[in-house]
Amino acid sequence: MTESELIRSAQLGDRDAFAGLVSCHEKKLLALCWNMMGDREEARDAAQDAMLQAFQNIDRFDAGRSFVKWLLGIGAKRCLDRLRRRRTFLKYFQDYGRERGQPAAAPAMGGPGDGRAGRLLQKLSPRERAAISLAVFEDFSAREIADLQGCSENTVRVRLFNARMKLKKEVADGL
Repeated sequence: MTESELIRSAQLGDRDAFAGLVSCHEKKLLALCWNMMGDREEARDAAQDAMLQAFQNIDRFDAGRSFVKWLLGIGAKRCLDRLRRRRTFLKYFQDYGRERGQPAAAPAMGGPGDGRAGRLLQKLSPRERAAISLAVFEDFSAREIADLQGCSENTVRVRLFNARMKLKKEVADGL
């Protein structure tokens, strides 16, 4: 079956067709989530959330678009949501510790990814990490990233520029 036939079947309720669609792109989705989250388990959870949301909304998918980009876009949004919640939790924990007169250390929430690339990506803000991951690893255009992040193309270009400058500086400093 071709991808378009799988999409049509999935939109008609065929779970096996949807599973076939996802299995073709699962590795890309996991790689994107890993790049954004920096933690293997968090990445798996975000990817699982993305697959579930895609399944629940497959009937709204426009068959004229790229399925993999749609799925990766959902994955990127789920990662950003998780990173936002993580940051909110860490802030609460730090504030709670300060109120008790304790140091503002945060609990371990999953460190950077294995290897140098993972450590470099962790130096970026979540939105920069999302933009650079989508642009470099998944070949998304600035317009597509802007649509996902709910901002202008210029904002995406600035995020990409800032991310590249930070990465360049980190590499030059020898991480």
